[in-house]
Amino acid sequence: MIHTIAKNLRQIFEEDNLFVDKDTFIVQDTLHPDFWEDGKLKEFIRLRLITIAQDFFDSIGVDAEVKDITFTGSLANYNWSNFSDIDLHLIVDFKDIDENRDLVKEMFDAKRFMWNQIHDIGINGFEVEVYVQDESEPHESTGVYSVLNNEWITEPNRTEANIDWENVTKKALSLMDRIDRIQSLFDQGEFQRVYDHTLKMKEKIRKFRQSGLQREGEYSPENIAFKVLRRNGYLEKLSTLKTVSYDKKMSITKGDKGIKIKVESVVTNWKSFLNEEKEITSYIAYVRIALNKGMGISKGEAQSEIRAIPGVTTVSLMPDATSEGDVYYYATFGIRFCCDPAAQKSPEFYVKKVLLPGVKRISGVTVARVIGVPEEEGK
Repeated sequence: MIHTIAKNLRQIFEEDNLFVDKDTFIVQDTLHPDFWEDGKLKEFIRLRLITIAQDFFDSIGVDAEVKDITFTGSLANYNWSNFSDIDLHLIVDFKDIDENRDLVKEMFDAKRFMWNQIHDIGINGFEVEVYVQDESEPHESTGVYSVLNNEWITEPNRTEANIDWENVTKKALSLMDRIDRIQSLFDQGEFQRVYDHTLKMKEKIRKFRQSGLQREGEYSPENIAFKVLRRNGYLEKLSTLKTVSYDKKMSITKGDKGIKIKVESVVTNWKSFLNEEKEITSYIAYVRIALNKGMGISKGEAQSEIRAIPGVTTVSLMPDATSEGDVYYYATFGIRFCCDPAAQKSPEFYVKKVLLPGVKRISGVTVARVIGVPEEEGK
């Protein structure tokens, strides 16, 4: 069994970097030049981050003092890549709000999740992710910069990465398999069990990553496996299962047997939109996916499910871009879209907030990755 699991994961690794691009974990020679100059955060970026943090905290409406605002993560270190985010932490004493720290943390997590979902703020092409951190909570990052005080709290040192990829592989696939099993329970309508499992799984992953950071730092197998799950949508998948399973278990709907996509209404709305006299700009995005054959879904069925995502007009299976392993089908689809409000805002925003989440919700899709950037049709 273990041999089969390891073999399956190696297939994913070898399949056109579908699972993870190891080159994105290399150590850079310098801090990112778009953010840092002479060891200091560029001033216009620093001031913008302070404004973002203040706006976020004002939106929460709690009476507490922000002790500091810190910039951490890979962009405050030498291991940055095109997958990096701007990790902006607001440092607060949770006891100023309530003695129950867990309750306060849950409240802040919910608020930041909503903020990050609603807002799509980018600086130099990197997304800003806002967090609220308890003053007493230790942070294991080797690079932490005080945005308020304009100085390093923990200044990073450039050290070569020594990543145990075999160990990362085993740990990542083990967690992916458990999340897929939770997905299977959801498909069977076991919503209470799914919700309970997602809570335990989130806590397991948090402790799993924390133990690796404390023991070996940012290049520990646990932390790299965590990044693998995040890059391949598994953490988002777990969060989605938690939210939707809660909604389903609390809902009372006559004859409800699960989530169903109302394809007919989607088509009707699409035709109605086309009948309006307006100039339409359409785009195409190329998405590489892995389909778990054991889940009983074919490429054709996946193609039909993708067509039902709001804004999608046509879906084409790209020739010479399919292959098959023992467990997975691999395929690349050219997905054309337009007209959805998110697409009108920007094609990149639509792909990130609508298209990819929609693809990842399809039962049996274990990986979805955009190749390149969305292109405007006809150009």
